[in-house]
Amino acid sequence: MPNDLMEQLRDPDPVGIDLALFRTRMYRFSDDPRHYALAETLEERYIEGQAISMAMLKYVTANLESIRSNGHPLAFDPDPAAAEQINIDAELRARTPFALSQSVNPAPPRQVVCILGPPRSGTSHLYNLLARTRQFSYFTTATCWAWPARNLTVPHRRLFESVPEEVLRVDNKATRIIPALVMPYEAEDIYDRAVPTYRHLQGHTYDLRPAAIRDAHLLRYAITAHTDTFRREKFLTKSPFNAFRIHQLEQLFGQAMRYIHIQRPKEQVAASLTRNHFAFYARGRELSPPESYEVFTSAIRADAPRERTVSVTLEALRAEPDRTIAGLIEWLTLGVK
Repeated sequence: MPNDLMEQLRDPDPVGIDLALFRTRMYRFSDDPRHYALAETLEERYIEGQAISMAMLKYVTANLESIRSNGHPLAFDPDPAAAEQINIDAELRARTPFALSQSVNPAPPRQVVCILGPPRSGTSHLYNLLARTRQFSYFTTATCWAWPARNLTVPHRRLFESVPEEVLRVDNKATRIIPALVMPYEAEDIYDRAVPTYRHLQGHTYDLRPAAIRDAHLLRYAITAHTDTFRREKFLTKSPFNAFRIHQLEQLFGQAMRYIHIQRPKEQVAASLTRNHFAFYARGRELSPPESYEVFTSAIRADAPRERTVSVTLEALRAEPDRTIAGLIEWLTLGVK
């Protein structure tokens, strides 16, 4: 395995890609913590340079294929873990101090900054640039809903803030599948459990539903775990599906909420949705890519409080990133204009 993160970005290892996907997909699509412990242990061993058996890699691949085809992983099988000499019970016990606690009353963040926009509109790029300012805490590719910040303490993982800026010029689809690299992330494993608003069908196919708060404590606790770990009181977050969760975020965090709406022309978003095989259903009907754009954008325009929302274009972000980010930071610091 290449040791240099930038070398991995230029030439990703297929084994590393599958292990990184296995971990994040298990968080999202499995409710069995044994899956999480197995995936984390495999990835950590890989980062340390240990070989993973072909039998285990086949098990990983089978789970990923199952998620792609029907939206669910296989049922947990203890035999591959035992063959790999991974003691799942011991791994789970080691994670207990980091686990989600129902007895802790999370302290609210001073500010919650939510990036809004349809999928493929530039939300991830904006997320990366704002997170890179080191003014915010945020969910990451290492975040797990069951033990929110545990993986940020694991040796050999490096936060993207500490690596060269070249990482910002690599497509997010690549930066998020490098095992040792910790990037800002949507953490839909948290959001979908806390405030569900769709049913995942397969791949990038979603049946949109009205949002509802299911587990407010989970979201509050996960945010606090990250503000404590980063030691930053402001929290930055993004998920395209948060376009439908604005009322719930207002209910949970009120006046602490700030919204940044990144805008990209409809035809560009629609073309990217098609290229990347995103599909959305609403009221039993599949939406066309332009209709999908309208559904996300209309929800943002209708629900985001105008006095606490600012808009920025992807074109401006690409043309003048430093100036655009500086303007957003000023707006967030001084208040609305």
